[in-house]
Amino acid sequence: MQFIVRHRLYYYIFTAIFFVLWFLFKVGGMIDIKQSLLSAAIDVAISLATLLITVKVLLPKLVYRHKYGLFTAFYLLLLVACGTVVILSQLWLQGSSILEYRSNVARSPTHYFYWFWADLIFGSYFLVFFISAAGAAIKFAFDRVLAINAVEKLQNEKTNAELDLLKNQVNPHFLFNALNTIFYKIDRNNQPARETLERFSKMLRYQLYECTGDFIAIEKELNFLTSYIELQKERLNENYRVTCKGFDDIKGLVISPFLLMPVIENCFKHVSRDALEENTIFIECTAKENIFTMQTRNTIDALPAAQSGGIGLLNMQKRLQLVYPGRHTFEVNKGGESYTVLVKIVLA
Repeated sequence: MQFIVRHRLYYYIFTAIFFVLWFLFKVGGMIDIKQSLLSAAIDVAISLATLLITVKVLLPKLVYRHKYGLFTAFYLLLLVACGTVVILSQLWLQGSSILEYRSNVARSPTHYFYWFWADLIFGSYFLVFFISAAGAAIKFAFDRVLAINAVEKLQNEKTNAELDLLKNQVNPHFLFNALNTIFYKIDRNNQPARETLERFSKMLRYQLYECTGDFIAIEKELNFLTSYIELQKERLNENYRVTCKGFDDIKGLVISPFLLMPVIENCFKHVSRDALEENTIFIECTAKENIFTMQTRNTIDALPAAQSGGIGLLNMQKRLQLVYPGRHTFEVNKGGESYTVLVKIVLA
């Protein structure tokens, strides 16, 4: 909120300074103060409109998405349109129009010809170009600095997380040997307990040995999520119904590891705990060409605490913005009795 207020304050200050300086410039060419004020107001208003359209629409929608050809075409069209509006407005202010050009030149050949082409035509187009181009350059520079700072902050956080992980890491060989010991300590007749421990061991091996790069085959990631879901189901009673679709059908893509984990965790964390009604979790994965979609829906209790998402979804949203900028959709919908999450990513 403070950033938005400060951001608007910069525009207000710039507008005030621009108007005062441009008014003083106009006074030098116009005797009538009121006409000078109106003329300066027209120039400032239309120039600022050009600036705002450039920095609020054309930069984020086209330049930041590498659509440079479209940006050039729309920007030139914007300059022509806004510059023409300035020209027509200034002529209207003087009680004239373009249709009267010949008669005005005949009445004052040297002065009117120079004023019309040098001051009015060239000056109007140059003004909207200069203000919008200078503002866009400044905005682009600030955005670049913010992006660099965000990347540096992320790298520092990643480095600190890796250091913390190394400090707290248990020797993997010791851990797997301990799990094997527990496995053989379990009675052979207790097959469900053995299968649960084996599933947990596979999940741990995936985390320690397979997720060593920035991306991993999506079928491995979905297998990991399936194992996690099966483990979570062991904690639920017969009053819960968990439905999963599409996990075995998606292959041939790569994804950032553990990216989808917070969505699954969120389902089991916030699912309703109704003892009389059925509590449900629905998870579906689909892929159309290289567009991967995961949609989840779970029933929730009426309590506000059960309806709020955790820090996991917030961190996931930040990762999506960093790893898949402009190539993802992330939607959360908290209804009266259900909580839905939609994730759509354009994968390689």
